Amino acid sequence: MTKILLVDDDPPMVGFLERLFIDSGYQALCAFDGMTALREFFTTRPDVAIVDLLMPHMDGFELCRRIREISHIPIIVLTGLEQVGEKVNAFNAGADDYVVKPVSGRELLARVEACLRRSQWPPSAESAPIYSDMHLTVVFTRREVFVDGELKDLTPIEYSLLSLFVQRPGEALSLEYLLTNVWGRDYETFDLVKWHISNLRKKLKSGPDDSGDEDSSFIVTVRGYGYRYKAPTE
Repeated sequence: MTKILLVDDDPPMVGFLERLFIDSGYQALCAFDGMTALREFFTTRPDVAIVDLLMPHMDGFELCRRIREISHIPIIVLTGLEQVGEKVNAFNAGADDYVVKPVSGRELLARVEACLRRSQWPPSAESAPIYSDMHLTVVFTRREVFVDGELKDLTPIEYSLLSLFVQRPGEALSLEYLLTNVWGRDYETFDLVKWHISNLRKKLKSGPDDSGDEDSSFIVTVRGYGYRYKAPTE
């Protein structure tokens, strides 16, 4: 049974989430602060974490960072904070999705299911088991990514984006295409794509600088449209 870690300092909210996921066939694991959540994570090894940001003892940003250091499980931030800066900080801390309260149970379930699909996404039957060029190697069967021979630690979102690019190298992929194929049709903001592309660029860089510019990451902006992966042999 899929295990979901629910972390919020509001007992009624935790109770609502617990009932929602149990009724939908999930195992719900509850915590009311970041420290308790981290202990629960080590004990139970959940498949997904839903995390509030403003909590005692350890806030959601730090909890995301701690989980991301040791695991690739999907992390969904569920919070009342809707400022762009908070969203950016959450994504930089390792969150895969950001949901602003209030949210319907139906939408939250759909987002969890989409995250689970991405985290388990295999390569298509038509694709080769490995993509490789002078800079990058992707081993689809093991979900491993190497940059200049160095194994890189990608989140499920970053891996899903990169897989789309290298299965269609050189082809411009629209923001809408990337959003739909990675997050699903229920998502409407292209900022999700842009934030994760920025983080992916930093990890694909071939030099000591970590600015995430497109020249050294080979993910090129197609102005007014989207992005494409430009292999270094082009």
